Amino acid sequence: MKRKSNFRLILRRLINRRIAIFIRVVIILILLNILFPKPGKVFTPLRKGDIAPEDIVAPFTFEVKKDPEVIKKERRRAIEDVLPVLDYDEEKTQEEFGKIDGFFMVLYESEEKAFDKKLKILVDSGYPILKNTVVYLSRSDIRKKSEKIKEILFIPLEHGIIYKKNDIPFMKEKRVMVRRANGENIYALKDFYSLGEAKEFVKKNAYSNIKSDEAFVKAIDDLANLFYSPNLRVNVEETEKRRREASGSVAETKGLVLKGEMIVRAHDQITREIELKLNSLNIIDGDEKNIVDDLLFRVGLNILLVLLLFFFYYYIYKFKNILWRESEKLLIFEVVLIIFAYVSSLLFNLESVYLFLIPVSFIAITSTMLFGGSFGMIFSFILASTIAIFVGMRFPIFIFLMLSGISGIYSVRGLKRRAQLYKTFLILSASNVFLMFGIESFSQASMSTILMGTTFGFINAVASVSLVTVLLPLFERVTETTSNITLFEWSDLNRRLLKKLSVSAPGTYNHSIIVGSLAEAAAEAIGANLTLARVASYYHDIGKMEKPGYFIENQMGIKNPHTKLTPQLSCIILVSHVKEGFDIARKAYLPNDMVKIIREHHGTSLIVPFYEKAKKRNSDEKIDESQFRYPGPLPTSKESGIVMIADSVEAASRSLEEPNAKKLRSLINEIIKERFQDGQLNDSQLTLVDLKKIGESFLPILVGMHHLRIEYP
Repeated sequence: MKRKSNFRLILRRLINRRIAIFIRVVIILILLNILFPKPGKVFTPLRKGDIAPEDIVAPFTFEVKKDPEVIKKERRRAIEDVLPVLDYDEEKTQEEFGKIDGFFMVLYESEEKAFDKKLKILVDSGYPILKNTVVYLSRSDIRKKSEKIKEILFIPLEHGIIYKKNDIPFMKEKRVMVRRANGENIYALKDFYSLGEAKEFVKKNAYSNIKSDEAFVKAIDDLANLFYSPNLRVNVEETEKRRREASGSVAETKGLVLKGEMIVRAHDQITREIELKLNSLNIIDGDEKNIVDDLLFRVGLNILLVLLLFFFYYYIYKFKNILWRESEKLLIFEVVLIIFAYVSSLLFNLESVYLFLIPVSFIAITSTMLFGGSFGMIFSFILASTIAIFVGMRFPIFIFLMLSGISGIYSVRGLKRRAQLYKTFLILSASNVFLMFGIESFSQASMSTILMGTTFGFINAVASVSLVTVLLPLFERVTETTSNITLFEWSDLNRRLLKKLSVSAPGTYNHSIIVGSLAEAAAEAIGANLTLARVASYYHDIGKMEKPGYFIENQMGIKNPHTKLTPQLSCIILVSHVKEGFDIARKAYLPNDMVKIIREHHGTSLIVPFYEKAKKRNSDEKIDESQFRYPGPLPTSKESGIVMIADSVEAASRSLEEPNAKKLRSLINEIIKERFQDGQLNDSQLTLVDLKKIGESFLPILVGMHHLRIEYP
């Protein structure tokens, strides 16, 4: 019944995992389709002076877009041609005319009245005018010329008065557009008046046409001050609107290219006109394209993307089972794929040489450090292929990115410390420079392009190694995976934690070193991460530092304290070293992979000596076995399972009397069998073949440790 339940659980997990992967693949495909440059036949962007690699024929009729600089100039010119708009206030003008007529009417109607009373009537009627002006205008000879005075006063108001001409915005030429009730007309600046010009006009005309004495001019000036105020207003909002409309009305296209028309023949040099046609073809709106062509294009694109993603996930399923089981570790690489695709779509219209700056080798190096060279190679291929598709199927880009990635993978082989990344930089920069020189030379590029390409190759190497240095810890944290560089740094026996262990619990320290040797040999035998297995073994028992005397390997010369304790209490003390080790590891910021092994290296195994002791003491009672088991969890990786077996084998081998190869082989097989039958290795992904190889790898080390010779048949 239990086996049936376990089978159902495994089946459910497998189905759920496949559904989750399928959903992620669909999301990736949707995002890649959104980010891909607009559909249609994508032609490799060519620049003026390039040589056309093939005949290019218009697949549909389209308009040719103008040169962006030409469009800018035309828009600027159109905006500058818009005249400032001035509104003529008809209502205000008529109001001023009425005031002028009213003034003279009141002035002459009150002529028979006393002067003071006449002045009061004018002021009360809204004409606060100077006393001398009233006196002067009341003269009989001036009264006869009142109509002429009014006529002169009307002229500036009829033409229009603005406060200051210099304040008119957007005025390039000395012209404006004046809007009146009956329409609008273009006016020169001389056709209307500023406030100062209006007053000056009245004075000059009155002086020359009516009377030339000083008193008369002062009277006219007083009238102008009384009646003149601006009746022309700059309409900034309308002017801005017309400028925007003028800019928007500039055509962005010039001429048509008809379907089937030859744009450029193979081996012809690209002119600026041809370049504009090709650019227009690549960015034309999809509405004008053939629906069937669009559909076929999208189908072809998605076939390529699906094949790439299928290849990637099949590799994960077949050869990286831990990543298949913990597919969330792949999330950051899926995000990287989307980001690089997006960057590629942005760079599509740039010259090819700029695309060589894309740092694919950074991802190749990082993925290799985390999951091995084969994963780095496969993901580099997926990334380089996707980028090549996104930039118009440019084969040289794929060649460079792929070979640069391979160089990066090769350069980190055997890397043990971050300080050694300079070797990676030297190898990668040399590789990139030679690659770029070869690609550009083969393409018969100019010397300046070759120089630029090799420089970009070098910059790519600098960027890639810099990104590895900065972002590797982030990738380790997100994927919860430890790179070999980090593991090698923690393998230093002079680390504070290991030195403390060697002083506080020397027996445990020696035990851990031997377990490390056993685990390393076993991991190498089955293809697991031997560095992780070895280094995690060094730290797997750091929890014993808290109570070292309670563990048998540290009881040299002292009495065993467990003789005075109940089996249950002894069991609690032994179990506590796992939790205490976990806490110490967290405080010391040990890598997550190592922390997991510290937690899992005992699984839920039974502490047999104290369980048997409890049974003897309480022979009449039923003993709860769960009280004498470690709390778990079970080992979840091959390395964790290896450390569990190595730990048990090393400890048990010390208790053998007169050990020999036969006894050691029997002990190893017995412990492996016991752990397997107890279900401790159920989640470790270790196969029966793996367990056999692990046992065989342990024997030579244990024989050497006990100074024995293997008996040959």
